[in-house]
Amino acid sequence: VDHQPEWARQGCSMMGPPTNMQDFADFLTAVATRYKGRIRAYEIWNEPNLAREWCDQKPSPQQYAQMLKTAYAAIKKADPDAMVISAGMSPTGTNDNTAMPDDMFYDELYKVMGGKSDGYFDVLGVHAAGFRAAPEVSPEEAAADKAKYGGERFFTFRRVEDIRKIMEKYGDAAKQMAVLEFGWTSDEIHPDYKWHAVTEQQKADYLVRAYQYAKKNWPYMGLMSLIYIADPDWKPENEQYWWAITNPDGSKRPAFDALKAMPK
Repeated sequence: VDHQPEWARQGCSMMGPPTNMQDFADFLTAVATRYKGRIRAYEIWNEPNLAREWCDQKPSPQQYAQMLKTAYAAIKKADPDAMVISAGMSPTGTNDNTAMPDDMFYDELYKVMGGKSDGYFDVLGVHAAGFRAAPEVSPEEAAADKAKYGGERFFTFRRVEDIRKIMEKYGDAAKQMAVLEFGWTSDEIHPDYKWHAVTEQQKADYLVRAYQYAKKNWPYMGLMSLIYIADPDWKPENEQYWWAITNPDGSKRPAFDALKAMPK
């Protein structure tokens, strides 16, 4: 649930929290009432650790905690069986007015919640882009080899394990996690992504191995949602085009068939 209507929050280049949080609660009450028993889970917002997804303002775990708490109360009142999933954060090490590192945001969020996620979410959401690294590469390996992997812990699919340690630190290990976005890009044109591009065949291999790694090593993991099935309107100029497992015309890339054939 994101991308507010203009009347709810104006002046954002992309999206931002409603000016009046009660408007958000009212909307969620209407949705959860209408679709009671039909929508299994609600993810609240997306990557609030980026200013571009927070009305171009400095990311605020405090404000996001308020959003989570408001959303949780509204959804649970309308549909007690629905699950509430926290937003996945963008894996980043940038710490300024444009972004907050994902691990720092999660840690601050737990502090705001008093170390207790009850009343805020049922499942912790994360994002887990693989960058250049194969799915088995650890955050330690990625941080130690800048030339090969980029030199940061978050440049790996297993960044999830760093975030899990934060949950454990605050005694929240009983709750599940959900990977709400993950994948590898084959980008040939965008400088911000081209440096960690893989081939389409590598993408297929890595995605299958990522599911296999998680099944073997992450007993706390629930949903894992890869990106993307391509939008018909996407063109190579759109960075999403290169993450997809299909082409905009609906034809399949290697990852589609590899995932279809993967033992479930």
